[in-house]
Amino acid sequence: MNMNSFRAFFRILSPLALCSVCALSSGDASAVGTREFRLDSLDELTGGDLTGAAVDSRGQVRAGLLLGSAPITDATAAWCSMVLADGSVLVGTGNTGKIFKVQAGKVTEFSATGQMAVTALAVDATGALLAGTIPNGKIFKIDGAGKATPYVDLPGVHHVWALAFDPKTKSVFAATGPEGKLFRIDQAGKAQVHYDSDESHLISLAIGGDGTVFTGSSGKAILYRIPAAGRASVMHDFEGDDVKAIAINRDGRMYVISNEHQNPPEVPSHSSWSPTATQPAGPAKPTQLPRPGKGTLTRFEPDGRVEKLLFNADTHYQSLALNDEGVPFVGTGDKGQIYTVDDAHTSAVVADTDERQVGTMVLAGGKKFVVTSDPTVFREVRAIGGPDAVWTSKVLDAGLRSRWGKMMWRADGLIELSTRTGNTEKPDTTWNDWSAPLGTPGPITSLPARYIQVRARFARDPKAVLREVAIPFVTDNARAVITSIDAEMKGAPSKPSSKKDEVPASGDEPAKHNNTVKVSWKIDNPDNDKLRYRVWYRLEGQQNWRAAMLPDVIHTDKDYEWDTSGLPEGTYRVKVEATDELVNPPPQVTRHELTSGTVTVDNTPPVFQELAVAGKRIRGKVVDGVGPISHIDVAVDSQTKFWTPFHPQDGVFDEPVEEFDIDVTPILPAGGGPHIVAIRVYDSAGNMVVRTVEVR
Repeated sequence: MNMNSFRAFFRILSPLALCSVCALSSGDASAVGTREFRLDSLDELTGGDLTGAAVDSRGQVRAGLLLGSAPITDATAAWCSMVLADGSVLVGTGNTGKIFKVQAGKVTEFSATGQMAVTALAVDATGALLAGTIPNGKIFKIDGAGKATPYVDLPGVHHVWALAFDPKTKSVFAATGPEGKLFRIDQAGKAQVHYDSDESHLISLAIGGDGTVFTGSSGKAILYRIPAAGRASVMHDFEGDDVKAIAINRDGRMYVISNEHQNPPEVPSHSSWSPTATQPAGPAKPTQLPRPGKGTLTRFEPDGRVEKLLFNADTHYQSLALNDEGVPFVGTGDKGQIYTVDDAHTSAVVADTDERQVGTMVLAGGKKFVVTSDPTVFREVRAIGGPDAVWTSKVLDAGLRSRWGKMMWRADGLIELSTRTGNTEKPDTTWNDWSAPLGTPGPITSLPARYIQVRARFARDPKAVLREVAIPFVTDNARAVITSIDAEMKGAPSKPSSKKDEVPASGDEPAKHNNTVKVSWKIDNPDNDKLRYRVWYRLEGQQNWRAAMLPDVIHTDKDYEWDTSGLPEGTYRVKVEATDELVNPPPQVTRHELTSGTVTVDNTPPVFQELAVAGKRIRGKVVDGVGPISHIDVAVDSQTKFWTPFHPQDGVFDEPVEEFDIDVTPILPAGGGPHIVAIRVYDSAGNMVVRTVEVR
């Protein structure tokens, strides 16, 4: 196991001269109907399993953290950790504020504070272990046998969020809430307020080499610089809600993680928790975590220059650690992943755990580890890459049962790739076994199936880099089915609402006549083939279908505008055919057709057969060749902005022939006449005719 340095890990993050094991070529990908999975980005290469492997933002798979696993079954969450002089590790947890010791891979309970959670650990100038807790705000001194004794009283404090030892003053500092105070605790155990902020909670803490204290808040996400008691300046005001953690490397560079939460985590209440409350028996259950937020990693140079190194819009950051070379690593609060980033802003997922949250980690010194939550597991860093390093892709969904082609990839160094297939979304015992590994591009021997996974092993060359993977495939040819057709004149009024218990709307403007029928359809296309459509029409009562488009037109849109200006009036039906002939050879082409409901072609306006005036009444009869008549309205003295609607004599517009008897007295202006009255009639296709009469 090579644990000397993480620097080599970052050297291989830099661009390398391309020494491809193979060139990624199209191969069978040009065949008709062939599709391809191409894995060449961070998003495409993550989502599976990283065992000793990492994926960077350039889409490269390489050595990562190889982690062990030692469950801490009696804890709900890991809050803090510390390495002791003998190499054992202490982990402060939730549940009943317990501290667990991990030594030689074995987890044992070391101390129980009786509080809800141990949130911070530190060793003072005498070598005594101190533990900060919530929500009663107590600091305990823990002896060698694990006995916890209250150590110091912090007035008004319910939450001790962070502890840090300052070797320069031999003091321990405590960041607290809910009054946002920073306390300094001297060697005698006496506490005094070092700085009183305007925030409710100070949750993170670090001590610079010159004794300057840095602390971050929850609320407005402010980073404070405190060179002396009572003296403070705002070093940075972050976007978001909290400054979760601070770390300073040997060069004086400071790294800070901050978060923006949609729903900030709930702070445990002092009044709502009691140390005497009954705890559930058996293994602790995972805690209910808040919705993921957005995390940012920021670097501060010794001269004060600020640079944002990493941003994640999908998850917030929970923990921060520096390796032996001072390179930052962040643990996420929702996906159980660990990221790192170099000076060129190339980020990498170096570990993807099975748990939800990375609560605390140490990646420098002789003992390197990660502690996760939901559930709580101690994971020792066993190696960086190495012969056991394996990358497994996410499950790739072809949509239908598929035959696989020749797998291609690009890599620096020697890598072996295998595949497995199955027909369930999550791999289970029904999946086929992993295929024999390929050292060079070759045919995929896994059986036809809907789902496939790829696995890369780095055993032959631990320093190899995988850059890109391509998997060609051909699905079973599924027939596309037209599920519905709509055919109506352009400009026709919208269809009435079909909502339950809702009366259809009335009062719309009459349709505006248009010779064009808009035909649209919906399609169920299981294999997502590119489809060609043909449209026909037929007059009701006839047998022959006629093409609505020229035979050499390749129409691929799911709508068509059919010009009816040269057709006789009448009731028509439209038929649409869908074929996958554009992507399949003739023997494999599938077809489906569907016929629409009726659509009326009417390009001629109605005709007044009768029109007469008797006093203030206008009587008449209008006839349309197709019908029905849909609208009759009247305007007086050319006031055509004010048309008044009237019903036909039988009260309902439902026939191509309608009679009307209109009393225009209510709409005539006061005073004498005569008046010119215009009668306007529409048919359902929007054809319109106007006649005028004189009314005295």
